[in-house]
Amino acid sequence: MTTIKVKTVKASLKMSKMTFLQLVDFSKHVVTSMTGNAYFTTPLPTLASMNASIASLEAAILAAKPSTPTATADKHDKKKLLYEAMTQLAAYVVATANLTPSNAVTIITSAGLLVKAAPKPRPAGFRLKVMAVPGEVSLFTTAVKSGSYKWQYTTTPLVDASWQTLENNVAKILITGLTSSTRYYFRVAVIKKSIGPWSMVIDIVVL
Repeated sequence: MTTIKVKTVKASLKMSKMTFLQLVDFSKHVVTSMTGNAYFTTPLPTLASMNASIASLEAAILAAKPSTPTATADKHDKKKLLYEAMTQLAAYVVATANLTPSNAVTIITSAGLLVKAAPKPRPAGFRLKVMAVPGEVSLFTTAVKSGSYKWQYTTTPLVDASWQTLENNVAKILITGLTSSTRYYFRVAVIKKSIGPWSMVIDIVVL
């Protein structure tokens, strides 16, 4: 089934992998779902023109049996035209849905399309270095464009309340004043609009 990205007017269609008949069936499904659908009052292209494109491809498929170079070329041309029309129609559906973000998923699925789930953010990774000065540790992670960082450390990682947040939002940080010969646990999360998942915990005994 074709998927659509929510919160963007760009359609993420995978129709190029569909066979001729799959494209016909899918297009019919979308047109049927949109017919009489109160969410879509002015489809672009019109549903009438979509039905015409579908019928044209169906006729070309039949005309290509038995296959001839001319009939085969016409079949591919008609498929391309329907593909382009469906891409345009999908963009209209997404644009219409995003006018009402709180109901966008319902609107898109009512058109016979699936909603593409937003990718889950990946946990950040980082490295650390014990400095020559007692009680100092340097932490650094890969910089993320338009992102900030939340660093935490503790000596008791299984106690949630024990994690201390560092007042620093940069990709590289130097922690001072730690207790020598003590094992500390560190983690970081990237913040972009909202805080992402925590990284894996790295522990080390400081000097």
